[in-house]
Amino acid sequence: MSSFNKVIIMGRLTRGVELRTTSGGHSVIDLGVAVNERRPGDNGEWVDVTQFVDVTFWNRKAEVIAQYFQKGSPILIEGSLQLERWEKDGKHFSKLKVRGTEFSFVGNKAGTDIADGNSKPEPELVGMAADDIPF
Repeated sequence: MSSFNKVIIMGRLTRGVELRTTSGGHSVIDLGVAVNERRPGDNGEWVDVTQFVDVTFWNRKAEVIAQYFQKGSPILIEGSLQLERWEKDGKHFSKLKVRGTEFSFVGNKAGTDIADGNSKPEPELVGMAADDIPF
């Protein structure tokens, strides 16, 4: 039997983005993503349930995320589930995380802060009249 391990989530970043570099020189970023899901409640009303998912990106993708995303930014993530295990004070722990492989900007142009509506100004055409543009 073959297996399949793929995760696709869309949500908002729950904390500030901090890029780290490993001792081997690899860039890594750990993200918290809040994913909302609407479910029917006990009395027939719809209830919003939020799941909090930890996601790790490596290398160039981690660097791009650190450059363009911040707390509250919407993001679409593709990846796979990965079980992280460790031991502390003689106790064994484990946590299911997503290892991110792809991401997409969601809902607005890069550089726009949805929270307060601020955005980078659009570049202007310099030295050309509108009727000089060939299309």
